Amino acid sequence: MRKPRGHSRDRRLSTGIAPLDTILRGGVPSYAVVIVAGAPGTGKTTLAQQILFANARAGHKGVYLATVSESPMKAAHYQSNFSFFDPAQFGENVIFMDIGQTIRKEGLTPALDTIADTLREIQPELVVVDSFKAIHDLAPSPQEMRTFVYDLAIDLSTMRATSLLVGEYTEDNIARMPEFAVADGIIHLYTEVRNDQLQRYLRVLKMRGVDHLTGAFNFTLKPSGLEIYTLVDEKVHPDVVRGEPIPSGIPQFDDLLRGGIRRGTPVLLSGAAGTGKSTFALQYLYKGATEYGEPGVYFSYEETPDQISANAEHFGWDLAPLLASGRLRIEHTPLPEVNTSEQTLRIRDIVRESGARRVVVDSLSMLLHRVEQPDIIRQIIYQLCTVLRNAGATTLLISDPPANSTALSRYGVEESIIDGAVILRIVPGGEQRTRQRTLEIYKMRGVAHASGEHTMKITSRGIALYPRIEELVRS
Repeated sequence: MRKPRGHSRDRRLSTGIAPLDTILRGGVPSYAVVIVAGAPGTGKTTLAQQILFANARAGHKGVYLATVSESPMKAAHYQSNFSFFDPAQFGENVIFMDIGQTIRKEGLTPALDTIADTLREIQPELVVVDSFKAIHDLAPSPQEMRTFVYDLAIDLSTMRATSLLVGEYTEDNIARMPEFAVADGIIHLYTEVRNDQLQRYLRVLKMRGVDHLTGAFNFTLKPSGLEIYTLVDEKVHPDVVRGEPIPSGIPQFDDLLRGGIRRGTPVLLSGAAGTGKSTFALQYLYKGATEYGEPGVYFSYEETPDQISANAEHFGWDLAPLLASGRLRIEHTPLPEVNTSEQTLRIRDIVRESGARRVVVDSLSMLLHRVEQPDIIRQIIYQLCTVLRNAGATTLLISDPPANSTALSRYGVEESIIDGAVILRIVPGGEQRTRQRTLEIYKMRGVAHASGEHTMKITSRGIALYPRIEELVRS
């Protein structure tokens, strides 16, 4: 008598990877035939086995059927380097089998009966065939391969097993190979080289009966397996509103804002090199921690914590006690190691964990330097601002426009998404061969702020601002 299943046709089989379950709105539909497609080295086998072992730990038996690409023991050996590989489940709830020999010796049609009989005996809830595409090389004709695909799909559904058919498929294959016609779902893994760095992406192309999330989701291969980065479930909390004005640590700047930046507001701080962006941001954090009791976090992708502390000393700001007490954190990630999607999640988690009230991201230009598509840049900035608003953190997001450009920001979209924009410039002075720094509040939603450029200087005590008097008295 067949044992009862842990999932029914109207339920989902969790992948064990929370972001992927989110993308799939809860997991893979029960008894679905899902193709995991991608070029060699994209992470297909790792994903399939990660799902196998996650379900084994939940008590769902799975079978891994190797065809002709590599032996089951070889596949198991490579995957044993990942922490999801559980030796206690291997051979019990995760069974590795070689069906390549059966197919070669018996042919497709007789082999199908043998495979079906074996699966009925084991009664798995999850079946992985890797590589399914390799079976094409053993098929006597396209017609027999098509029949094999259809009959296997029917057998798997009859056995009430959810199946993953793994293969080195190209986009052209997706349009013409018979397995894609019967597949209930298609998960595509692919890589792109951006700025000399390999980036991995996952996209759900199809999942019958599921309003799955679309778009490409960045992932990396970690010792724990696939780590997929997505903030799609991050929505603006309905009770989140911009709060009272908070002092920035630069009184004259607060005067221009009629009291200061409103709590929870993300603000773009943009300017070319040397305009004083990092000094402004550091003063904002230092004064916040020492004078207003607000903990802060400085996310840096260029300067190290030692360099930032040394810069602070030039203005008489001793960061050591703040760092020791946790009132200030400096989170540094070297630029070559920056993965945009991973860092966005990291910012969210650290801000939540630390309870930071003030945040600096230095800089958006470095955080996004490997992203090329404007729509993805917009999405990341919007998601990041949503995270920071929900945390109630008042944030300075630093950006630098392209050299010799009149643009306000690096990508030209930041100032339209972020609630506020403050522009720092170096302009010709009144005397020949002299230049001066200026500050302009370009926008600040919900605030009747002062307009125009105002003289700014970097003194031995930090930023000093000299507003135009007519803007100070204007109500």
